Amino acid sequence: MAKRFFRVEKADRPDLAAIGSMSQLDVQGYAFPKIFPLLPVTEKSGTMTVAPAGLTESKGTKGRANGTALNGTAITMVTVDWSAARFEGRGKLYEDDGAAYATAEAADQAGAELAQRLAWNKVEDEAFAKVFTATRASGATELPDHEVVKTLQKKAKALRKYGVATLVMTTNTWLDFVEIPEIRVRLEKLAGASNDIGFIMTDIEKVRAAVSTFLGFGSVVLFDSAIVGTSHDGEIAVIGLRPEAKNGNVAALAKSKALYGWTPVYIPEDAPADKPFDMRAWYDDANKCNVYDAEAFLGVVEAFSAAVVMCKLAAAYTEYPTVVVNTASAEG
Repeated sequence: MAKRFFRVEKADRPDLAAIGSMSQLDVQGYAFPKIFPLLPVTEKSGTMTVAPAGLTESKGTKGRANGTALNGTAITMVTVDWSAARFEGRGKLYEDDGAAYATAEAADQAGAELAQRLAWNKVEDEAFAKVFTATRASGATELPDHEVVKTLQKKAKALRKYGVATLVMTTNTWLDFVEIPEIRVRLEKLAGASNDIGFIMTDIEKVRAAVSTFLGFGSVVLFDSAIVGTSHDGEIAVIGLRPEAKNGNVAALAKSKALYGWTPVYIPEDAPADKPFDMRAWYDDANKCNVYDAEAFLGVVEAFSAAVVMCKLAAAYTEYPTVVVNTASAEG
């Protein structure tokens, strides 16, 4: 005998909003909050005054005579306009599929998770498009054979005023990047030194940490190619990011240090700050299915476009026999 299908009542479902909670710092593994940290807001648009880029390269004076005016350099704050747009997802659970779930709660969770993931995926795509633009792609610096590390480190040095240099790319690009002989031989050396050669093939997190270490970068952030597509495969963004932003208090941080960008998340005054989705469920008689709607208002804001430089892989690379591995921490 077939199991009974659980038809949902038409209602707001705040209980399902927790499935897409942003209280997890990685928001279920997405890249966008690591690049554009989450900033809860109570309005859907506004203007934010933030600190300019520091670490000036200008110079002071020497030998000023008494009575001669000393010229000063002003600190000019930057104003950034932002807005939050509606991001939505709709999950459908038809009767013949829904009957496979043991309980109504399990069916509701599946529908809500699908709806919210659809919305999160669109946010991820929006963040990717902010970083990987056609203009940056056209002006990308090619990573020369046997000079990949040196070129990336030079790019990183130029971004110190925006924070710790971070490598950002798609998962497809990452697979090609670690196969560059200059990178691969460093990984092999590092793995051999730690007697952990197996991690090269089996532990992506360890490999990302190893690459960050010997390149002198803070971290490696990957966009899933299955979500953001393949149009920018072969490109690598170097971004100056503030790792301390993951601890929250983004607004205060942005007023003291130049912050590449952020994600304003609209939270109504009576809603929990870590549950941005308005969830609704209803039964569609015409199509005989439960419908789960997720809606959130977010924006992806790029405050300092100069915090990003774009590189690209060369068409081919040759073997790289000699290497010295820097095992020092990449923090700085």
